[in-house]
Amino acid sequence: MLGLRLQLRLRLIGAFLRERPSHFLLAVVLAALGMASATAVLWLRDTLETHAARQAEGIDIVVGAKGSALQNVLAAVYHVDVPNGNIPLAEVEAIAARPDVARAVPIALGDSVGGARIVGTTAEFLTLYEARAALGSDAIAPMGALLGAEVARRTGLRVGDHFVGTHGLAEGGEEHDSHPYLVTGILAPTGRIIDQLVVTALESVWLVHEGHTAATEPEVTFALVTVKGPAAMATLPRALNARPALQAAVPALESARLLTVFGWVVALVQAFAWTMVAAAVASLFGALMQAAARREPDFAMLSAIGARPMRLALLLLVELAVVVLAAAAIALAIVLGLPAVATAWVGVALPWRLWTGVCWFGVVLSVTALVALLAGLPVVIRAGRVDVAQQLTGH
Repeated sequence: MLGLRLQLRLRLIGAFLRERPSHFLLAVVLAALGMASATAVLWLRDTLETHAARQAEGIDIVVGAKGSALQNVLAAVYHVDVPNGNIPLAEVEAIAARPDVARAVPIALGDSVGGARIVGTTAEFLTLYEARAALGSDAIAPMGALLGAEVARRTGLRVGDHFVGTHGLAEGGEEHDSHPYLVTGILAPTGRIIDQLVVTALESVWLVHEGHTAATEPEVTFALVTVKGPAAMATLPRALNARPALQAAVPALESARLLTVFGWVVALVQAFAWTMVAAAVASLFGALMQAAARREPDFAMLSAIGARPMRLALLLLVELAVVVLAAAAIALAIVLGLPAVATAWVGVALPWRLWTGVCWFGVVLSVTALVALLAGLPVVIRAGRVDVAQQLTGH
């Protein structure tokens, strides 16, 4: 008797998968895409927040010319925007001399090579980003260039090569042919923005742009400031903003504001992902209802040989679990491939944390399983109310 019941159950599960394979595949594909999309959005959001915080490590305040604070942060920390202007080097030196300032690193911008920004600075810039040379020297010298790891990979430049800078950040600008740079070193990968920069001395930028500016004293674009404590963090930005030539911006605040501005995009993508999950559950519900209607005679036979309604319910739950687990396996494969695909597409090695992705996948899987279970309850109830006599006699 036990063997007969088991055979019938297995036959019924197999029948569900064979009779309507299109319903089964549609439910699996929709659920897999929905689960993968929801997990990817949640994981990517956490990864981007971690990446943004990592780029700003050690930079408490960005000091630049008056204008947009967010624009200054984007240009100085993430190097994805143009600065508002320049500030006198003397102002940076005055900031560095303050007792509440641990470090004020000057940087001068203006040119690029192969789309990578050339940054004129001092040796403290390498210390700030914990960068060291993998090849050549890490000494910062006039008209010498240290290539970030990603720049060296993308441009193919090597130690000993010469190149000229292009005015502006985009390729195709005016080239400074009369002042070539010499590659003196290639920096080891750090996972931070310096991997995508070319580092040189402040004097290099001044020399290349000699005659292109009306300034009578040395200027830089930004100062990357590290303060000595919370008290300085609370008072220094206000003091600097009171100076007519300076704009102080806090990267942590501006980054949070930027993420808030684009929060609706994340919410929209998440809503789309959960809509796909809901569509998958609806498709699965329809398939189960149709399968249950066709197999009422089989349910009646199982009841006649002693199967309790709970056993029939368990049978349907197993069918439901097959679909969810199949979708979960596909979704997990997609999610685990996300870091490699994103790195190849964007060209930036984001700090993907596998455990974070797995945790988010677990949350999405749990929600999907719960929703699928709730959607399957009407089918389970219908199976438990099969009229055995009517099904066996045909009346």
